[in-house]
Amino acid sequence: MLTSLARIRSDDAATFYESRQGQRTALLLNERLRRIIPPMRGRRILGIGYTAPYLPESAEFAVSARLLHAQTQKTLHPSSKDCIVDSARLPFDDLSMDAVLVVHGLEFTRVAPDFLRAIWRTLTDNGVLILIVPNRSGYWAHTDATPFGHGSPYSSRQLTRLLDQTLFRIDHHSGALMAPPAALSATQGRIMEQIGRGLRLPCGGVHLVTARKNAYAGIPMIDDKLAATLPQQVPRPA
Repeated sequence: MLTSLARIRSDDAATFYESRQGQRTALLLNERLRRIIPPMRGRRILGIGYTAPYLPESAEFAVSARLLHAQTQKTLHPSSKDCIVDSARLPFDDLSMDAVLVVHGLEFTRVAPDFLRAIWRTLTDNGVLILIVPNRSGYWAHTDATPFGHGSPYSSRQLTRLLDQTLFRIDHHSGALMAPPAALSATQGRIMEQIGRGLRLPCGGVHLVTARKNAYAGIPMIDDKLAATLPQQVPRPA
């Protein structure tokens, strides 16, 4: 007998993904992710937030970093590649990850720009950031029966502005989870996803975003003629 979504008030993401509704949610989102993210075989991927249902098994190295928040601290399957981190102080080397996947993460951070800057440093120059973020205008942000109903949801404009401010260039931005949580089923969910994707409906429960480092956003371009007119720095004598 299925437990109704109305009776599930998950204290954490791990409990939600053990439920039938959580499994259906992960199934639908993984189907969408496979369409928009580059192949991860042989690459290094960092998952931040609660990403256990979404980390690809084909990656050469995949590590899950859960945040200091009640929704993401619990894990049902602990491993040596799992840790809890501060959102503004990621304990990973610069340029060490080919991809960073954030699910149940951005909406729980204390200072979102600091969080994204920390990710920027961790990514390789051609790395990709993959975000799943609750949509402020969607159904899922307005019920606490799923992890997407906790934290601070984002509008499309807010998310675009935040990524631009933190030197990310958006490659893909679309909505997912078109069906309301109470009506979610595998069949109905797929139909609603197809309709929403085709019509570009703004009512998706979450934003799906892929973005890359905009390494040259803050560097002005100077042509040779202009450079010749600039004062030259004379080195001081030793």
